[in-house]
Amino acid sequence: MPPVKYYNLMVVPDGVEHPIGIRMRAWMFKILVTLFAFFIVGVILFFIFYGKIVARAAMATKLEEENQLLKRYKYKVTLLEERMREAREYVGRISELAGVDFNLPDMPPDSIIFADRQKPAAAVIAHAVAADGSLPRGLPLHGYMTRGFMDDSAHYHPGIDIAIGIGTPVLATASGVVAHTGQDSVYGLIVEISHRNGISTVYAHNSELLVQKGDSIMAGKRIALSGNTGKSTAPHLHYEIRENDKPVNPLKYIDYHEESNEQN
Repeated sequence: MPPVKYYNLMVVPDGVEHPIGIRMRAWMFKILVTLFAFFIVGVILFFIFYGKIVARAAMATKLEEENQLLKRYKYKVTLLEERMREAREYVGRISELAGVDFNLPDMPPDSIIFADRQKPAAAVIAHAVAADGSLPRGLPLHGYMTRGFMDDSAHYHPGIDIAIGIGTPVLATASGVVAHTGQDSVYGLIVEISHRNGISTVYAHNSELLVQKGDSIMAGKRIALSGNTGKSTAPHLHYEIRENDKPVNPLKYIDYHEESNEQN
């Protein structure tokens, strides 16, 4: 069979007697098809990498804002250290004039200041008022609350955020049944527990889940390890309480008589 030297491309418009034909050499046709294929692949790759570039640009902007904030805090800390140094000198002079041997203690080094932050904080849970522990009481873990519950449209936040190191045990604040576990784009690794009277609790941004959907949970049981998954800028636990699927302020369920819980 002789090699193909030409390709005829025919365009037949509707209602026209004579079609429009284009006669093209075979090598030229193959080049055009190849270029078109490269063009399609290029467009696909462009949109794939463009999305990553946009995401990285957004992250860079956010990191720049956080960097500026850290610089301001560093400046404030520097001023505070300077004021403490001056105060230490004044106290030393006054003590010398008064004949009293007293000096303000020096600031400990960073290795001592941050040593406690490396130790995992003890998980805590409050005694439940309900005899069976089926109503949420207390917090899932012990830490610093960095963001509270807000139900206004401008600053909506359906729960509270508790800053804590990665790997801290998260305890169920009430007995119930695990209604949902899994990965969420915003909440990260999440556990939702259903309790009585239409109440449920949500524990988000975990690094590891220790329970599965359908498990029966007792109040105080370890259900997860805290983390930084999902849409999160720092390690913390997001904790919600919902009444008939509507988020409410978890602080209304807090019992301040808390005790250490070492349950495995």
